[in-house]
Amino acid sequence: MSINEKASEERIHSRRKALTKILASAAAIGTLGSLTRANAAPASTPSAPAPDSVAGKINGAPGIILDHASTSWAKIRNDIHRSNGPVDNYAALQQLVEDKKYLTIDTPISINKSITLTVKNQIIEGRGNGIITPLANMGNEFLLVLKADATQIHGIVLDNPMLLKSETGGRQGGIMISANYCEVSNCYFYRMLQSVIAPASFGAYGTKITNNWFLECLGAGTGMRDLHSKLGEDRGDAVTIWGSGTIMTGNHAYCKAGEDARLAFHAEGLPGARKHVRDFDHKDIIMANNMAKGSFRRHFAMENINGGISIGNISMGGATWWGEAYIQCKNINVKNTIRYSNSPDILNGNAWRPIKAAIAVVNFNEGVNIDSTVLIAKGTKAYGFAIATQTGDHDVTLSGSMINEGARTNTALFLNQPKSFRINNLDTRGFSRAAQITTNKDVTITSNNCYHQLNGTGKGVEVVKGSGGTIAINGDTYSGATTAFKLPNLDNLSIQNTRVSDSARFAELSGIKQSLLVTNNMATGEQAMPLIYSNGSAPDISWNVEGNVGIRSNFSYTSAQLSAINSVLNQRSKHAGKSVSVNNNAVYVALGSAPESPWLNLATQKVVKPA
Repeated sequence: MSINEKASEERIHSRRKALTKILASAAAIGTLGSLTRANAAPASTPSAPAPDSVAGKINGAPGIILDHASTSWAKIRNDIHRSNGPVDNYAALQQLVEDKKYLTIDTPISINKSITLTVKNQIIEGRGNGIITPLANMGNEFLLVLKADATQIHGIVLDNPMLLKSETGGRQGGIMISANYCEVSNCYFYRMLQSVIAPASFGAYGTKITNNWFLECLGAGTGMRDLHSKLGEDRGDAVTIWGSGTIMTGNHAYCKAGEDARLAFHAEGLPGARKHVRDFDHKDIIMANNMAKGSFRRHFAMENINGGISIGNISMGGATWWGEAYIQCKNINVKNTIRYSNSPDILNGNAWRPIKAAIAVVNFNEGVNIDSTVLIAKGTKAYGFAIATQTGDHDVTLSGSMINEGARTNTALFLNQPKSFRINNLDTRGFSRAAQITTNKDVTITSNNCYHQLNGTGKGVEVVKGSGGTIAINGDTYSGATTAFKLPNLDNLSIQNTRVSDSARFAELSGIKQSLLVTNNMATGEQAMPLIYSNGSAPDISWNVEGNVGIRSNFSYTSAQLSAINSVLNQRSKHAGKSVSVNNNAVYVALGSAPESPWLNLATQKVVKPA
């Protein structure tokens, strides 16, 4: 039986129960003939009214139960009695949501316990003066808990005026979703610690969070009060969804000034959350056209998502760790706009030692394609992009543009031992360095057709730590670097078809272990730019430095390498007409491609035959 068929059957059953109540009530007081419409007054003497304190009774509500009702119709409101503050409306509202498929909240309501929604296909909407607020003991509970599939919440206002929240234990919040196919739309959430959550204990499918406002969000972190505290990394979100098939779109999230919140928008799929995985448990997520601002530690994040889209979102400034982050994800497309504004004096979550960046990837990722635009705002120290932890392999493609208006020492990319990292058509401006790299033997980094306009204070691409790995640069443009490339101790290096200007040096290289190719590059300036190999004579590896314009090289072979038939010079990349520098003072030309082919000194006509 389909969900719609079940819903129809439940609706018929509900109406039959309602009619039974009507008939029984009318027969008891002898007024059946006078009941011709809803709210009709009985003709005979009415029964005594129930006392206000009776639990579960709708005080003063008409006796006829319809599919639709409003809280004003049921006379549920928190301001009936004012002497001791707001009235607790929990019992009356809980009864009403159990009786009605369609309910309108149009009065102010206060509750001291979570309202649990258990009717499938139920629609609850807000209107007029409708608002739900927690009483003082609700510091670790949600206002609404959705337990029935296909529940819809529309246009409701939920507020936490007493700023209730907890740093440990249960969470204060607006709506908890523990059901499938639920929707929360066009609602206002004020001053919530956890506005909307779909917890990992259920793993909701098919959730829609659309066109809501999450205003003055609270956090559980200690901010600047305790820099050794690790609190705040398990709560403090506008929206957090553990599950699959989720759509978040058209929402606004703003953090209350001075708060240390965790996340504006977060989607996560926990491995092993279900013992028997369903067909649709692929952790898919669409996060589109949302806006976030203020001191959330991160504005947009996906974790353990397999198949996701994060597109059209705007990080409006104030994120204290990352504007957007991707953690243990696979098969993700990203295209957002990040304005990263964060004073270096803000140390929220300092105990976690975050590497601050507009865009971050964390732990490990595979098939993540990021094409976002970044502006690092004035007064900000941060990376444009960072591999923020190195605890696994990262397979990432990065494109887009980055502008640095912050500290002149800022670096565009921090590449911390990625397994496979591709930089394509990336445009950076105003940074000290284009890329800071730590490497190992398994690292592969390629850069193609990128443009880097640096500010004259640092290297273009620099390996700062590690040994091994492969870097290939093709078709890039670098302007304003002190040295365009400082790349020591790699296994393989290729720099081709690249242009460098306004720099003191083209490259500083050393310790290349397996292969080196520097060809068809151009350096522009009043004098030729040096390409320096700091180990002296070139190592006995396969290397080729030729066809460059405006670049002078100190690469030179030794006489021993020239004459040894088993040297890499003679065994690999040898061809007739190849010219090499020997001992920095002579040029020899190969007379053939075979290892034993002789070399001719162009100045003295001396011939050296390898043996």
